[in-house]
Amino acid sequence: MTTASRAILVVALLFGVTSIAVSARQAGPAAGPAETPPMAETVFKNVRVLRGIPVDEFIDTMGMFAGATSKDCTGCHSPEILDGNVEAFAITTPMIDKARFMIGMVNAINRNYFGNQRRVSCATCHINTSVPQNVPNMAVQYGDPFENPNSMEFVVATGSNPSQIDQVFAKYIEALGGAQRLAAVTGFTATGTYAGWDTGLSEVPVEIYAKAPEQYSTVAHRTEGDSIWTYDGRNAWEVAVNAAIPLTMPLTKGNFEGARLDAIVALAPARLRQSFAKWEITKGLIDDKPVQILRGTNPGQQPVNFYFDNAGLLVRLQRWNDTVVGPVATEYVYSDFRDVAGVKRPFKWIKTSTRNQVTMVIKEMRPNAAVDAAKFAKPTTTRLIK
Repeated sequence: MTTASRAILVVALLFGVTSIAVSARQAGPAAGPAETPPMAETVFKNVRVLRGIPVDEFIDTMGMFAGATSKDCTGCHSPEILDGNVEAFAITTPMIDKARFMIGMVNAINRNYFGNQRRVSCATCHINTSVPQNVPNMAVQYGDPFENPNSMEFVVATGSNPSQIDQVFAKYIEALGGAQRLAAVTGFTATGTYAGWDTGLSEVPVEIYAKAPEQYSTVAHRTEGDSIWTYDGRNAWEVAVNAAIPLTMPLTKGNFEGARLDAIVALAPARLRQSFAKWEITKGLIDDKPVQILRGTNPGQQPVNFYFDNAGLLVRLQRWNDTVVGPVATEYVYSDFRDVAGVKRPFKWIKTSTRNQVTMVIKEMRPNAAVDAAKFAKPTTTRLIK
């Protein structure tokens, strides 16, 4: 897939079909998002099968289709979308009809053969090809084996016990600078660059605001305007300026938990151990270097994998969000750790998902800087140029 087509994919996934603004109401328990999200069919037109799911899950479902088939949006939608015709996303095409049929087929397989567990997804058969094959690929059979970084399989290390998990966390906190120094940092601001498929891989300025206990906001200053991701401690939102209508999208399920996890990793890593009800441990390799891998799980949620290097630093994080067609992954790779006020911080990370791949590079970080509470309010954005 070309750079241009991937950029189209990211933009189109954020476009959805075509939308009208919907006001969300305040509701829900403190354990989850306080804001009730709008459903896909109230925001996008001509939604027939993927009804009754939040907007962010709808977009992640589009990401599953794209990732599983290696298509961009033009592979299914009308070519009129390339002319900037947002309404064209709602036009039914033969491929959209086929996708609707396939959703029904996958659901039927899971219902009839796997007790309604989502054991089969689009990726099961497509495996990153637009047309699934029914004969073995000998180039794969006799080629070099490779490990799928998005695999949810987790083989617990033989003889592992809770004390080993405690040792990994203790080493992690010590590698970061120690509990006392971590506790002394109650927030920070950072500036740097953001480059992703949504920017055509061009670097744009980015600002990050963090404030204890769990407030975290990222603002990418694009030419068209700002794209913003905010977690205020109870709600998480995303608004992308390159969307057809810059709808402020409440994050739900795994996306909401992921936003909360971003804040914990940045502000309160000492709380990670208590953030999950169950922990498991195993070993692995990243770039031929050994890592300790911890998996945290909570009831009713997808697992999260944490990868720690020999120095004890968190160098990778892998989480999943469930969709109606199977889970999709989000991966963070952390590097370039530097000392800031006695605390080790990653100055570079790459975030990869079925929606986008982004590289963030920090140029300056100011610990305990004052942060206006408005930075964590529900965000909006305005297109600066048309």
